[in-house]
Amino acid sequence: MHEFAFAYDIFKVAEATAKKYNAKRITQVLLEIGELTLIVPELLKKSFEMATAGSIAEGAELVIQILPGKIRCRDCNKESNVTLTEEAQLTGLQLFRCGHCQSNNTEVIYGKSANVKNIKIQE
Repeated sequence: MHEFAFAYDIFKVAEATAKKYNAKRITQVLLEIGELTLIVPELLKKSFEMATAGSIAEGAELVIQILPGKIRCRDCNKESNVTLTEEAQLTGLQLFRCGHCQSNNTEVIYGKSANVKNIKIQE
């Protein structure tokens, strides 16, 4: 379960930001996650609860926005949005077909990253 390690990293980013502004409490963390990260939002939220227990962020709401994946075709050089199939969500494996020329010769250019977008604190 890589969600717990990821949740802990999110907490550490939020904690460092809160300390920088002398906050007493973190109330919310807004997170953008690319769909292709294979992160399960429900598991991440539960892991975040565990990672923040007894800390400045205990009880903070973790708001997750899922952003679509994007590929570039190496044959026609066009970009397409992609989503994971149900099978890929279970296995982590999927080849993406270009939405324009149907080639499988593609590369993922967006959707495998995560970003802490905003942190709400109480001073």
